[in-house]
Amino acid sequence: MKKIVFCLISVLAMVGCHPSFQTISYQEQQKQDFNYRFERRFGTPASDQDWGFDGLEIVDLSLKATTRSHDVNRNQWKDKFVVPSNVTANEHDLVVAEFSKERVGAVNEENINWTDYFIYEVYKGEDVYPDGNGQDVKGSDHMNHLQVKYAEGTLAPPNNACWEHANDFNNGTSSGNWETIEGATLMVNSGTLDFAYHNSTDSKYHSEYIIIAGADIDPSLDGYYYVGFDFYATHPEGQEANKNMDVERNWVFNDWIVRISPATFKNAKRIIAEDLASSSGSDFDYNDVVFDATLANEWIPSMNDNKLVAHITLRAAGGTMPLYVADREVHELFGIDTRIMVNTGQYSLPCVQFTAILGDADWNNTKTIKDIPVKVVTYNGTITLESNKGEASEKLCVDKTYEWCLEREPIQEKYPDFVRYVSDRNVQWYQVQ
Repeated sequence: MKKIVFCLISVLAMVGCHPSFQTISYQEQQKQDFNYRFERRFGTPASDQDWGFDGLEIVDLSLKATTRSHDVNRNQWKDKFVVPSNVTANEHDLVVAEFSKERVGAVNEENINWTDYFIYEVYKGEDVYPDGNGQDVKGSDHMNHLQVKYAEGTLAPPNNACWEHANDFNNGTSSGNWETIEGATLMVNSGTLDFAYHNSTDSKYHSEYIIIAGADIDPSLDGYYYVGFDFYATHPEGQEANKNMDVERNWVFNDWIVRISPATFKNAKRIIAEDLASSSGSDFDYNDVVFDATLANEWIPSMNDNKLVAHITLRAAGGTMPLYVADREVHELFGIDTRIMVNTGQYSLPCVQFTAILGDADWNNTKTIKDIPVKVVTYNGTITLESNKGEASEKLCVDKTYEWCLEREPIQEKYPDFVRYVSDRNVQWYQVQ
């Protein structure tokens, strides 16, 4: 018995000194567990596997090549942005018919949070209203220009206010036809928190509008959103005698309709990630966060300098732990509780955009979107998601047309060639359009 006890003590002593039993952090343990599960499922990654992050370029939006909402240059759209299709006749008819319905007491209930987006003219109304003197007023003729509101702290405000004039929507009509790109403008580093038009009848800004998702009008309009305004006017305080300034509303939001859609950089890529928080890691659906991103050397007026910024469009949040992209918590950006999964099959919301400063301008193109920090906060600490060449990757870079997995849909079931891709970076494992 003594001999057995002695041997056991000796073994325990050896175990205590063995390197594999040294204490490691929770974060390191999670990464080791993830690597083990990944390789058991998909095999060992090729030594040159870069997970799609190599060879990405930075966009130049610096002082000499800037594209700003207050300095419209359509020639730059074609070079840097995916330009949406012009408004079609069928689209025009469908949208006008929907907005021509009476909606007494309606207020806007659709929350859109974008920074980079296109605005297209759809319709200027024909409704004529009687003013306080009984004279006819064509409402749309008195809707001078369009204003949009952005959040405080937005990178490139042209002034110290939060409202910005959307160019090309002035004097009652847009500068062009709704069927052409001349009836559109591009907003960059702007916002969609609120919309308003200037009313020349009472010299006020009015923000009585509704937003309708295109998919709620017709499936062919999915991805577009439409903003419709209801015209009315009221005299300023102390000018009760000016009855010509008083026009009652009719609760039909078709006096002015514009289409908005998020702007996409041509070189944007999609990042899909696993947050490592799962105890089993059995699904590998890579949808705990899904976002599109591009880097730009951009002139920041408020800083009077060029900076390296990331333009980010958040698409989905399939995780249920706090997760941060460039220090912004993704569930908060969607406006929902951390426990809710967004756009992975359970709860649907519009995409969210924001712009983050990553540092000084990178003229030598040394950074890629892999450098955008992605972190998950677990009960035992914060984990930074990484993608290292030749190792099991916690985030992947794919084309912006990639269709991400639904919740608990293993990536190898949706895309069987992913298994071959792990050991051969040249395998086209998903369809790129």
